[in-house]
Amino acid sequence: MQLTISLTTLLTTATAVTAFFTTPSFTTTKSNPSTSSQLYISSWGAGGPPSRRQPVQVSPADNIQEYLKTPEPVAARPNLTGNVLVSGWVNSQDRTDQTVFDFLNHEESAFRFDKIIAFVDDSKFAKKRLISRSARYTGLLDKLDFVQADSPGALPTLQQLDGVKSWVVNAGNDLQKLYDVAALVKQAPTVENVSVLLTDAQTLTDTSASMDAVKAFDLGSDKAFTIVAVGAITETPEGAIPYAIKEFGTEEGLLPANATYSRDESLRAVTECLGLVSGCNKAMVFSEVTNVNQTEYKLVKGLREGGYTRPQEFDHMLTDGPEVSFYTTLTCNSNVYITIFLCE
Repeated sequence: MQLTISLTTLLTTATAVTAFFTTPSFTTTKSNPSTSSQLYISSWGAGGPPSRRQPVQVSPADNIQEYLKTPEPVAARPNLTGNVLVSGWVNSQDRTDQTVFDFLNHEESAFRFDKIIAFVDDSKFAKKRLISRSARYTGLLDKLDFVQADSPGALPTLQQLDGVKSWVVNAGNDLQKLYDVAALVKQAPTVENVSVLLTDAQTLTDTSASMDAVKAFDLGSDKAFTIVAVGAITETPEGAIPYAIKEFGTEEGLLPANATYSRDESLRAVTECLGLVSGCNKAMVFSEVTNVNQTEYKLVKGLREGGYTRPQEFDHMLTDGPEVSFYTTLTCNSNVYITIFLCE
């Protein structure tokens, strides 16, 4: 017989539980042949993905330096080649929007695109914004191409998506655009990856509508999506503020009305998640964390101080994250098993 007791139940029956633990007839047994208790870190359910279930001895909330391990290579998607199309940027008079293209062309990234296509409202204007000295030095100009939309604000047609393998989309806070993007990806035979950035997500307060839009991305086994939602865009430098990740379309993922997010950090998130296996088929809300005592703050800071690269940092936050759960099993007379799970 096995019984699972939640933390809430333990707290409401503290006296009884204390007496139970101190009863001599009960002994702690090993939940695993090699350890008497296991502690797992996961943001995607108790224990996390089976491949990442490695016992550790300390929570990141308690001792971040002891918790952190030596950075290891992370799994990149195997199809980050060919052509990538970037839509929804380079339409503003106020900025160049070159950053998202630089991230997709970075020599230390997993991306090995042959061509980076700027899908824009006005190709003549976009060329003036993107053809720069820095683009020449980094080799971006060797890969850069331009395609003009049929009308301002329009998404690419199926014909314009022909030959495109990956697609990065700036959708603003328009949930309808999620449906339109999903429909195009399903019909476009060459598109295998799509990564969508939602901004001003603090205005998206209907979780049912948000979740329905996510469900539209049922793309099948040969295509993958990533959705990154953030608050109102600011010009805060990249990496200046740690972040937390929650599931988009859930009550937990709702942003407060005053939520903000760095422009460059949002671009980093939507591109890095495009490149990671751990970013496949996830809809996430990224929120800024300024409370120095919050576990996410300590964890992101610790990862950076520990020498983790940005892909390694994002992968750790996606696969492990700050949430802690651990269990131990008690036995009585060799036939009663009580498993207790504690979660932050």
